[in-house]
Formats: sequence, C-alpha cells, structure tokens
Amino acid sequence: MCTSLTYLDTDNHRYFARTMDFPTTTPWRPIFLPRRYPWPTGLATTRMTQYAILGGGRLPDHFKACLMADSINEAGLVCAELYLPHAVEYATQSQVNQINLTPQAFINWALGEHQSVAAVIADLPSVNLVGASWGDDTGEVYPFHWYLSDAHTSAVIEPTGGPLTVQPNPAGVLTNTPVLSDHQRRLNRYLAVSGNQITTATRQAAQHVIQTKQPLPSGPIPTDRFIHMALRRLGTPQLAPQQVPTTLFRWLQEVSLPYHADRRHLISHNYTHYRCLITLATRTYRFIPRTTGHEQRLTLTPEMATTWRTPYLFPAD
Repeated sequence: MCTSLTYLDTDNHRYFARTMDFPTTTPWRPIFLPRRYPWPTGLATTRMTQYAILGGGRLPDHFKACLMADSINEAGLVCAELYLPHAVEYATQSQVNQINLTPQAFINWALGEHQSVAAVIADLPSVNLVGASWGDDTGEVYPFHWYLSDAHTSAVIEPTGGPLTVQPNPAGVLTNTPVLSDHQRRLNRYLAVSGNQITTATRQAAQHVIQTKQPLPSGPIPTDRFIHMALRRLGTPQLAPQQVPTTLFRWLQEVSLPYHADRRHLISHNYTHYRCLITLATRTYRFIPRTTGHEQRLTLTPEMATTWRTPYLFPAD
C-alpha cells in the first residue's frame, strides 16, 4: 500500500515522491549502497552494482542484504517498487541466457546497472522475473510494479504476463492494484470524462475540482488514493521550485495511512512508515519517518559515489 508521483516544477526540475505503506517490519531508513556492491538475486546468484545508490530501504531480520524500496543512483535515475497484488504474473523458473531476478532484486538491477530509463528499457528483453522469495525475513514472493524516472522521462513497468514492457504515465501517479490503465479509466470516470487516456479534458476537469475546492476521495483504497493524488497533481498550477518540498509532502500526508499501536503486531495493519522526496538534478533524498516527523536531507554526492566503499545505514529517525 503506497502512493507515489513524479513532478516537474516551473524551472523544469524533476522530482519523485512517495509514501511507504506496509505492515509492521524492521525499520525503514535511508541507505547508501556503493559501487561494486555484491547483491543477491534471490536465485543463488549475485550481481554487482556499477553505480552508487541512495534511498529508502531496510535490513531484514536474518538476512545480510539491504532491501531497497525507492532510490536514486549517481547518474540521476530513480526507481521505486510498489505493491500490485492479484495482478502480477512471474515466471516459474530461471531461464538460460537471461538475467534471472526475483521481484525484490529488480530495483538493484535497474539502479545498479543503468544510467537512464532508456537504458533499462533496452535491457528489459533480457530480464526474467522469477516468482521466488528474495530471501528476507518473510519468505514471501512480493507482487510489484515499478516506477522509473530520470531527467528526461518516466515510465511504469507492470509484470502482468509475457515479456516485460514499459508504459508512459501521463497522470504522473502510481499506487497499487489495479493496473495503471484501469486507474486512468477510473479517474476519467470520476471526472465524467470519456475514454481511458489522460487528456486535456482530464486536466481541465481536475483543475475545476481543485479550483472549486471540492472534497477529494480519501481512505486506504488504492483507487481512491490514485484519484486523490492525480487531482492534486493535474489540477494544481505548476509549482515553483521553492514550493515543491512543502507542497508535495503535504499531498503525501493527505494520503498517508494512520498507525494504530494496538494493531502493530497484525500482519494486516498497513500504515505509512515514511514519506520521501527525491530531487533528481541534485540527487537529494528527503526522508520523513512516522516516528519523529523530522526530515532527514541527504545528497548522493560525486565524492560519496567515488570514495564510499561499503553500505551505510543512516538512522531510522
């Protein structure tokens, strides 16, 4: 359960933002992964990063590798994974002469070995996503789709069967099930706009909703969160750079899921662990955990990419 968006400000600076919504787990925190970091595919093989990575992740119990959820690499490429239950279709076994990965390993492959969305797209035909556990503390096979972004474009990958392909995301928002095309159709239906594509009519209708201060859909349901965030993003006048952090974090807060202490041990208790905002041009990662509400601001500098040789887990709070 998560909500994410990409954004372009009036100076053409690009951003990625998301909530991390998940049942109780080991703490999520900012994590740095260096160049030449060996990471497990989950299929008894390892690969090695070519590019340094900074983002949100956790170190699962009983497993030595860091699980990343959203990150930017030193080249300015962003990748984030979000849940897509009841919609994914993975391969049942590894294939010869393919890059065989479990779902949780995809983000490391994308960011550790590529400089751009185009480079990831070019390599997708070689990837075989296998429905096996990556090796964390749950042993589960996670149903994911991914949101990619760089200085030029953004794209969504949804493994719903057959070769992996990418699709554009004109709404600029991604949540959970259903698939993106269904979310777009539901957004248009909510706005009384015909068709399944995001059009000028969609944007104009969203602007009317925001301008007239109509109540937005709320609650934990992914389709409601998608519509809520899409209305904010499409209906709000384009923000200046200095407006972006405060505004996007406020939008994320509007769709965040509450934490209930009396339900903290229930596997079904999804709540927002953190909100993050990535500024692509500066490789800056802003992280606000639920526990403190205080912002950590970290930047993946050229010096870090060149000289930091081991993973580093920043404080969770």
